[in-house]
Amino acid sequence: MQLLEQPKPKRPTPNLILHCGAHKATLDEVQDVRTPRSTSSWCPIPHNRLIDTVQKTLASTNLRIGTQAHSLSHEGHRYFGLMEILGPKNDDDYCWVLGLRNSHDKTFPAGIVAGASVFVCDNLSFSGEVKFARKHTRFIVRDLPGITERAIGQLMAKWHDQDKRIGAYKEADIEDTTLMT
Repeated sequence: MQLLEQPKPKRPTPNLILHCGAHKATLDEVQDVRTPRSTSSWCPIPHNRLIDTVQKTLASTNLRIGTQAHSLSHEGHRYFGLMEILGPKNDDDYCWVLGLRNSHDKTFPAGIVAGASVFVCDNLSFSGEVKFARKHTRFIVRDLPGITERAIGQLMAKWHDQDKRIGAYKEADIEDTTLMT
């Protein structure tokens, strides 16, 4: 009897859940969104500034961005994005994922979420194993690079722990207690 080789599972690609009015957008479309004028207590940042800051921080830690998806809603006032993060070693069945969101209408703070199971939706669901957020207050532009560096550093530690855990799961033998009939 010849055993058929099982195909390798295909790693799912990050995807955004868009069902509340958001639409997929290119990076150029995201960059073209005008940022409202600041007030004395509220300082919105351009969506692409959040993206650029994250990209630069990832590059400085030798991480690359793979598949990515971006979306806008509410006439560009809300941004949602997902990025597949490629490290020195990548698996075929799961990946590190980083989600982003930002708003120009005071709905939510600038945020980063990360893990292997990240959920970003235009209904404002925003979850993963690790989550960071920063309100759009007066010093966000000054603080954003440092916050992002610290966040990515902590995320890398979490991702490496996650890799070890998933590796251990893959090596563990599980006894099949079901009866074949």
